[in-house]
Amino acid sequence: MKKYEAIGVIETKYFAVGMEMLDQVSKTAAVEFLSSQNQLGGKLVSIMIGGSISDVTLAIETAKQVNERKTDSPLKNAVVITNPHEEILRFVVPQPKQVAKKRPAKPNTAKSTKKQEDKPIEEENNNE
Repeated sequence: MKKYEAIGVIETKYFAVGMEMLDQVSKTAAVEFLSSQNQLGGKLVSIMIGGSISDVTLAIETAKQVNERKTDSPLKNAVVITNPHEEILRFVVPQPKQVAKKRPAKPNTAKSTKKQEDKPIEEENNNE
């Protein structure tokens, strides 16, 4: 698992506002998008970012500036967590799924029988 100096959590109302904040944050600071969660049908969005302490702090300040331009103040919370513990990162950073290895198929020792699918299919329409 990748280690981050800091992670940032931005919680905002409305999916579109969350995407706008993520766009501005990504353009302003060298942070990595870690994950997001949508609640209430996209009316509450949590965005997690990671990077150096200075970059994450700059990103959170950028999200607050985007919020100031909005009339209804959609930003609910924006925090920087420095030196996050490994256990916190397990909840934030999506883990790669482990694929089960396929076992080799055993050879079929039973005699093959003719199935219905082996019969030739007749053409239904010869009107060409």
